[in-house]
Amino acid sequence: AGVGGGTGRPGRGSGVQCGEGGMCAGAGQARGRKGRRNHIREGATQFYERMLWDSEQGCFAREYLESRGLHEEICRAFRLGYAPGGPTLTKRAAGEGFTRDELLAAGLANRRGNDYFGRRLLFPLADARGAVRGFQARKLHDDDALQAKYVNSPESDVFKKGDLLYGLDTSRIAIAKQDRGIVVEGNTDVLALRQAGFEPVVASMGTALTERQLRELNRLTKRLFLCFDADAAGQEATLRGMELAVSQGFDVKIVTLPKGTDPADDPAAFE
Repeated sequence: AGVGGGTGRPGRGSGVQCGEGGMCAGAGQARGRKGRRNHIREGATQFYERMLWDSEQGCFAREYLESRGLHEEICRAFRLGYAPGGPTLTKRAAGEGFTRDELLAAGLANRRGNDYFGRRLLFPLADARGAVRGFQARKLHDDDALQAKYVNSPESDVFKKGDLLYGLDTSRIAIAKQDRGIVVEGNTDVLALRQAGFEPVVASMGTALTERQLRELNRLTKRLFLCFDADAAGQEATLRGMELAVSQGFDVKIVTLPKGTDPADDPAAFE
């Protein structure tokens, strides 16, 4: 299977004729470009998954997940992957007919012609319907050229980190059914809690809640529990998220944890 989602080379959107409804070439071509970018992001997700589970290069990432107590079943359910780096993905995508500009627009390549992510564990970031919009990449190696612990896909018209809540696509039913949403800080907190059977949880991915994230939650519940890290940055994010949520009519409670701990440390006791 290749990068293009396992369905072969995607077709180019036509939409070149104007009809009675005012459809014109520009709009049709824009839909075609968007469709190809969606197709390549899905294909890239599948490629990264295979690299994590089926390649020797993914061994270190698999060992890291095991050290965090995250089992293969939950990691596969959330479609975690491994980016090998270099031009690995870029070359494969180019061989399937995707252009350099398309790879750049999809946030999968840099201007030097290499993969945007290299030698990192990848968390696909999906919208509420489960469509992959971007990725968050965690540092695994001390000699990583990018010193930041986490690196996200570049912001674009498709990927805006502040629009997304990690895990919302798979927790929507539980949040609505239980009439409560628990917001934690990190992706691994979501994985650990879900692995322990705790379902109505999402992550804000290290930042305070945004209006767009609250809008998504508002469709499901008005009861929020915020549980960010106990350090100064976490407390500040908790306060800002609480104030914004209360101003929008949410019933907000704060879950406090001992300093230096997070929900993933004891997920079975989190309830």
